[in-house]
Amino acid sequence: MTSTTVRSVCPYCGVGCGIVMSVADNKVIKVSGDKQHPSNFGRLCTKGLSCHQPLRESGRMEWAWLRDQRQRDPVRLGMDQAIEQTARRLRGIIDTHGPDAFALYVSGQMSLEAQYLANKLVKGYIRSRHIESNSRLCMASAGSGYKLSLGADGPPGSYQDFDRAEVFLVIGANMADCHPILFLRLLDRLKAGAKLIVVDPRRSATADKADLFLQVRPGTDMALLNGLLHLLLKNGHTDSAFIERYTEGWEEMPVFLADYTPARVAEITGLREADILQAAALIGGAKDWMSCWTMGLNQSIHGTWHSNALCNLHLATGAICRPGSGPFSLTGQPNAMGGREMGYMGPGLPGQRSALVEADRHFIENLWQLPAGSLRAEAGEGTIGLFEQMAAGQVKACWIICSNPVASVSNRQKVIDGLRKAELVISQDAFLDTETNRYADILLPAALWAEAEGVMINSERNLTLTAKAVEAPGESLADWQIIARVACAMGYAEGFSYASADEVFDEIRQAWNPATGYDLRGLDYAKLRTGPQQWPFEPGRSESRSPLRYLNNGLSQKLRENADGERPAITFATASGKARFFARPWLPPAELPDQAYPLVLNTGRVQHQWHTLTKTGKVASLNKLEPGPFLEIHPDDAAALGIAEKDQVQIRSRRGQAVLPARINTRVMPGNCFAPFHWNDLYGEQLAINAVTSDAVDPISLQPAFKHCAVALTRVGGERIDALELNPAIPEETRPMPTDTLRQALGLGAPPAMVLAESEQHYLHGFLQGLGAAQPHGVPVLPTNAPLALERRLFIDGLLAGVYSRAEPTMLSVPVETPRHLVLWASQTGNSQTLAERCASHLREAGLTVQLECMEAAQPAQVGAAASLLLITSTFGDGEAPDSGAAFWQSLQGEAGDWVKRPYAVLALGDSSYDQFCGFGRRLDQRLAELGGQRLLERVDCEPDFDEPFAGWLQALTAKLAQAPVVVADREKPAFGKQNPLPARLLENRLLNGPGASKETRQIVFDLGDSGLSYQAGDALGVWPRNCPELVEEFLRYTGLDGGAQVDCKGLMSLTTALAEQLDITRITPQILQKVSGLPADKAALNDWLWGRQLVDLLAEFPLKLSLAEWMTLLKPLQPRLYSISSSPKRHPTQVHLTMSTVRYGQRKGVCSSFLADRAQELKVAIFPQLSASFRLPQNDELPVIMVGPGTGIAPFRGFLQEREGRGAKGRNWLFFGEQREACDFYYRDELMAWRESGLLTRLDTAFSRDQEEKIYVQQRMQEHGAELWRWLQEGAFFYVCGDASRMAKDVDAVLKAVVAEHGGMSADEAAAYVAQMGKDKRYLRDVY
Repeated sequence: MTSTTVRSVCPYCGVGCGIVMSVADNKVIKVSGDKQHPSNFGRLCTKGLSCHQPLRESGRMEWAWLRDQRQRDPVRLGMDQAIEQTARRLRGIIDTHGPDAFALYVSGQMSLEAQYLANKLVKGYIRSRHIESNSRLCMASAGSGYKLSLGADGPPGSYQDFDRAEVFLVIGANMADCHPILFLRLLDRLKAGAKLIVVDPRRSATADKADLFLQVRPGTDMALLNGLLHLLLKNGHTDSAFIERYTEGWEEMPVFLADYTPARVAEITGLREADILQAAALIGGAKDWMSCWTMGLNQSIHGTWHSNALCNLHLATGAICRPGSGPFSLTGQPNAMGGREMGYMGPGLPGQRSALVEADRHFIENLWQLPAGSLRAEAGEGTIGLFEQMAAGQVKACWIICSNPVASVSNRQKVIDGLRKAELVISQDAFLDTETNRYADILLPAALWAEAEGVMINSERNLTLTAKAVEAPGESLADWQIIARVACAMGYAEGFSYASADEVFDEIRQAWNPATGYDLRGLDYAKLRTGPQQWPFEPGRSESRSPLRYLNNGLSQKLRENADGERPAITFATASGKARFFARPWLPPAELPDQAYPLVLNTGRVQHQWHTLTKTGKVASLNKLEPGPFLEIHPDDAAALGIAEKDQVQIRSRRGQAVLPARINTRVMPGNCFAPFHWNDLYGEQLAINAVTSDAVDPISLQPAFKHCAVALTRVGGERIDALELNPAIPEETRPMPTDTLRQALGLGAPPAMVLAESEQHYLHGFLQGLGAAQPHGVPVLPTNAPLALERRLFIDGLLAGVYSRAEPTMLSVPVETPRHLVLWASQTGNSQTLAERCASHLREAGLTVQLECMEAAQPAQVGAAASLLLITSTFGDGEAPDSGAAFWQSLQGEAGDWVKRPYAVLALGDSSYDQFCGFGRRLDQRLAELGGQRLLERVDCEPDFDEPFAGWLQALTAKLAQAPVVVADREKPAFGKQNPLPARLLENRLLNGPGASKETRQIVFDLGDSGLSYQAGDALGVWPRNCPELVEEFLRYTGLDGGAQVDCKGLMSLTTALAEQLDITRITPQILQKVSGLPADKAALNDWLWGRQLVDLLAEFPLKLSLAEWMTLLKPLQPRLYSISSSPKRHPTQVHLTMSTVRYGQRKGVCSSFLADRAQELKVAIFPQLSASFRLPQNDELPVIMVGPGTGIAPFRGFLQEREGRGAKGRNWLFFGEQREACDFYYRDELMAWRESGLLTRLDTAFSRDQEEKIYVQQRMQEHGAELWRWLQEGAFFYVCGDASRMAKDVDAVLKAVVAEHGGMSADEAAAYVAQMGKDKRYLRDVY
């Protein structure tokens, strides 16, 4: 496979990093940094490195769609028809209601050509005043501030200033997370001795690197900026010559600044006076200094004033329009700067012009060949005002391009109300499912950045041409083409008949503005194809960089002379040519905390996600790094509100609410909280923080005040169960025994529901009648042959003992019991339990008294009385405890009592291919030692092939504990197991998804024949995979090894065979990383780089010249994969079925799932059963069963239903199933419906998340039927969950507790205890991964 390289620009933030794409077979297979690009010189962040993945991931809108009714799913439409419908319907609304009935809402992610045509269509031809952009939410205040202070929008300097500055003032910007590549450039300068001042109400990752961190109260930045200028003036650090020559308005400033003394500023901001003085001294003492700011200052009702105040500081010190100095606004989108230059919001016109200026209107009318007077001298009311007018019925049609306002606009309910009210909503997007698309009548498919040519302009005015690297999918078109085609169809062909983006750019070049210095005249596509270029770029210019603006050289800006004929070196874009000082007072924010809403909410971004996740949310590596939303709360506030880490917290404002998990830390100040805005409806209910944020706007820029609103927090649930505080009064002798207190003290929770089978009821009626007729002596017990299940027999014996057992008044001798050795296990798959059983059996053979328990059943008193504590455990997820070990681990936190100070030994199971190898075992060993436990043996960490190390550990343990140690016996191996699998033929490989699905889920059926392999419903099946031959070839190519060489790998074989069948050549293990130099030293950065890569990807970038012997030592054995079995031997005695999701990401794929999906049809696949110790149906077939299994989580429950049908079980069955869409993702629909019809499946509740506007999940269905679910639980129902552990299972657990609390009349603690008891009784069972 040959590949080509294509240079382009990253499609994320406004830093505008250059990238190099490797392209093969119409796919971008890799992205690396462009070392020749002046923005990044080869550096890329995690988002940039993975920016190609959304191009090829599922979810692209490849075709146009039409929804004839809002409540219905859209139907596919040809692109020509869609454009015709769009034009006709828009034309009809405009002709009927006038041009202001139409609005266009666009984006800073569009190309310059698309932005230009959007403005041309709206202002020049439709003549509406409603064109808005998502830049209104981000950068409007910076633009209006620049224009007032300096005369024109845009920074006066460039990124080259970062290489010269001596001091950086970063205020209202978390550069480390939001602009990481530019921040690395800043850090390079810090290493050379520069100083960094960071101003932020939150201690961000940027603040962590500061020489001086000023943690101001939210909304007090203006007071600080004025206070700094007060000190610069007082300390003699202003440049009077520069002020005199190049500015105006200074005369007002000294008197104004006198109010901003350090004492007053400290009182307003909460800062120490000494820190304010230090900041002023650092700035005043610097020859060159820069300020950097973004949303923290812009998203305020005083955002424009903030920009003016920063410009004041630079003008007063003369630190502007010279290398190393200047106010630098950081932008958040790849072409937000270009959009501002094209005038794509408010009254803007191309070339930094305004429709409110007569000369500007005349120039653009000539450019667009429109009659004089065509352009209106009016502007709209901003984004918030637009959607308010839409909700009021004044704006009747809205066309949204490349934006997701339902998720991104503050107080988003106004957007939802507006879109619902509108007669016509058109959404033009590259992705089909977004929060906004759900409200659209027409969906138009757009090409992405690598699928069309266009110009992007970054924060420093640098133009980069995005080259077309691959074809757009389906009928997708570039944004500029769709706009032009719709315009032509509306009757405006004379202004929109372009053959290429190049032609559009040629027209844009004519918008030179000598008043502001905006100049693209010397550029064309041919020039841009040679590399990025920076404006101003006059004709004939040879240099690609123009790092400074406002130079009075007459090249791009009108030459200015003073009255005396002198030419000043700098001329700003104001009427006088001088920059302007503005005396801007500090005023409080629009919304202050009060008794009802006592805290302040701040919002922002996280490093590895972007905007509303339409792109980054499709990249697995980024989701791993930033998996979900959170709410940061200060520990003082959390303690006062009773909120613990990861608790679900409702956050309410006067506008709406969200529910987010708590993250408790001191990054926020007391009285404040912080939430990122990325996660919204596609990821779950009540995650949208913009349901809460304030929509008050800056009166000049009309930018909303996202950063400051008053909120109230309430804990609504969580995984953690608080320890009960018991202070029972000592009962009087006449009182009944306080059994509720005893039950709580013993950790029993609510008593289990007693549901008896009919035969059991008959027996007990007779038993009780006989008991009443006799005079009992001693305590009655059930005879051993009583026909009751074990768990009910134990309960009844305990009940009888409680009624009849009383101590005699005489002293009784108490036999002395030999202390027991307590063997505890915690397992997710059953391996730890198997080893624990072998351990207990062996120690008993050695003459020891041994008790075997699951960790979740262990009680403190039991542990405290043990002779020793022997723990065998696996690790789940990222070093976490398995489900059955979580409660025990929780009991070890905090101040544990003397009960844990026991002799102990730990055997840990894991896989060293993973970073958290034996992570839980290691943590358990360390914690027991910290609490005073005495280590009997050093911990042993086992690889997946654990038999030999386990035997060694057990032999050493026996020698320690037993007087007469015995040899560890070889265990009797099952007929089929991991090391002796069954070679099975694949009978069926069936795709379960229908057309239109975004997933690939398959039913895999193996033929067992007469092999004798047995399994039960609830077990898992181990599958030994084989590596892809293409991957083997890649590995051999990158390593230079001879595939024909003979190696000893479970017998002699060729290296090619070993690589295909015996060795893991996908995982990048810690042992391999030790051989590589040049990787990031920081662990987090290294993990960022590694995520989503396989071994060959590492070798492609970091070749390793190792011998065959070295590679054979480094490579780990290939391990089997475990899948939940989705059949019952009662229905399929000679088959075993799996339900499997095929994993594919880019050119890489899951080893086992792709092996089964693509290559196993003609092979014998090695399989073996992995028995489950507890994930089983109840023994009593009359008990009800509740099963929650969304997606592939349905697998074991299909087996359960087949099993119950085969048994003739009379117990009721209830299944909750969920997926994305009913039409294409309803797995086993016919089988389930047949069971529903026959009565086997008593209830079937489905949740297809994307079949309606608001997503619905299985946990919502549980809540809807909470009363019925509680009745089933009261009747003894077993509750099962299978599927994703990270989110679904946690949500289901929280809802289960909420249902128990609400319908059982319990407190949250009582409900949690009830559910915990269900787990101990094996009535609440989970198969999660």
